[in-house]
Amino acid sequence: MAQPVAKQFLLLEGLPLMWWTLQRFRAAYADLRVVLVLHESLFDSFRGLEAAHGPAGVDQLVSGGAERWHSVANGLAVLPDDGVVAIHDAVRPFVSVETIRRCYEEAEKSGSAVPVVPVKDSIREVNGAASHALVRDRLRAVQTPQCFTLDGLKTAYGSGYRPEFTDDASVYEFAGKPVQLVDGDLENIKITTPEDLHVAQAFIREQRKLQ
Repeated sequence: MAQPVAKQFLLLEGLPLMWWTLQRFRAAYADLRVVLVLHESLFDSFRGLEAAHGPAGVDQLVSGGAERWHSVANGLAVLPDDGVVAIHDAVRPFVSVETIRRCYEEAEKSGSAVPVVPVKDSIREVNGAASHALVRDRLRAVQTPQCFTLDGLKTAYGSGYRPEFTDDASVYEFAGKPVQLVDGDLENIKITTPEDLHVAQAFIREQRKLQ
């Protein structure tokens, strides 16, 4: 993002980016227990933002780890062994309430729920100087929240860290558990670059016009 501020704390139309994200989850389930996994060096910044902008809706702060896997494992450690957990990127502020509920409900039935959307661009796999086209109709882009039963995901994380793990679904799948795909949300974009931030600002302004 090329900014001195952590991207989840960047201001977006007057509120830190992560505040918009958490509002969606509170709108879906008002009584959620929210655990925020954050690098320990950012704890004071987070508390300062809460003092300036009001509570973010977080019940507990937990220190992050070296990789995503370690951060999620730290978060799981403070949760009970039953129920459903959703793991979501703080910088996906526009996930719909319907997608959140769909993921929770499917995970409660099937053990897992991972939102996906069709790939719109043509995709080529590169191998050195050569490349070949992939069949786009068979590909899906993976989003969050990724939802799982707590006992199932904790068992999967008990297998330990592997560098090829890219998300929670890959950890769950490595443990021999089936990953259930559900419809995602094309508006559920991840804010990664300055260009994404411009899109997010335009999206919020357009929403306000419609209210």
